[in-house]
Amino acid sequence: MDTSSANEKAIALLQKYKLGLCTEEEIARIRSWYDSFENLPDSIDSAHMQQAADEAALQTLIRLFGENSAQRPVYKKLSFAYYFTRIAACLIIGCTIYFIIGKLKNTHPNLITYTKYTTRKGERKQIELSDGSVITLNAASTIQVASDFGVSKRNVVLQGEAFFLVSKDKTRPFIIKTGKIYTRVVGTSFNINAYGDENTISVAVATGKVQVEKQDVHGKILIGKDLTHNHLLVYDLTSDTYRQTSVDADQLSAWRTNKLVFKQASVARIARVLEKAYNVQVVITGKPRSMGLYTVTFDNYSLNKLLPLLANLTGITYEQKDQQLIINIKNCK
Repeated sequence: MDTSSANEKAIALLQKYKLGLCTEEEIARIRSWYDSFENLPDSIDSAHMQQAADEAALQTLIRLFGENSAQRPVYKKLSFAYYFTRIAACLIIGCTIYFIIGKLKNTHPNLITYTKYTTRKGERKQIELSDGSVITLNAASTIQVASDFGVSKRNVVLQGEAFFLVSKDKTRPFIIKTGKIYTRVVGTSFNINAYGDENTISVAVATGKVQVEKQDVHGKILIGKDLTHNHLLVYDLTSDTYRQTSVDADQLSAWRTNKLVFKQASVARIARVLEKAYNVQVVITGKPRSMGLYTVTFDNYSLNKLLPLLANLTGITYEQKDQQLIINIKNCK
């Protein structure tokens, strides 16, 4: 097949496709070419668009009619075939740009981006959103707010821990995504703990009503309906199970006032909290004779004041070196 014939067939096929007259085989060939733009970047400037179009035009004949069709003849003079080839190339590039623009519009009609707020270890931050809702972000946490926040719904993504005071709006639900767990409210206050180094995600309701869903292969499953004041839902990531219980929600969110509350917590769990709250690297050594669980509250204590009390309660020994805290659990009670 020579180049002129290939160009004629390519143009005819594209025009036939636009008119809806292609056979199933021809449609498959066109769609295969169209889908080759899947890996284009999300945003393309005019220079990149032209480059992409030129490259696609050079590959069009190969994609539609095989490798031989892309071979270029050498012309000794400017023949009619030369001019026809140039015209065909322009038409193909035009169709290519048409397809690229259509692909981008279809793939990203309203591209959603996120604004990220982050806290370091030992830091807390309060964020007021455009709807008047207030988020208090605990140490070593991240909240991402969708660019379409407040349009039809209010979506955020949380990693870590935060307390939410959500402005009431029944027409626009407020949804917090934490891994596969979605917490949905219309106006309430609650605490979510979803640190990556924990094997649970917990939702504790302070006021109002909260709904919790879990995402699986079949869609979202309701696991917590109309949770109210002092209700706690804990989802276990390891066993893929959940439980509900009653708690003092104010105590679970007492970290906002520099109060650390532990209920039946292991030394390892306490150590993880101390690491985030005081911005220290905690190293645990030794093998305990028993694995105890401890209930204790530290109200606005410095780390130096807290550690002797913790040692007296649990039996640990410890050593501080700059920003490192070494805890030996050999003699734990």
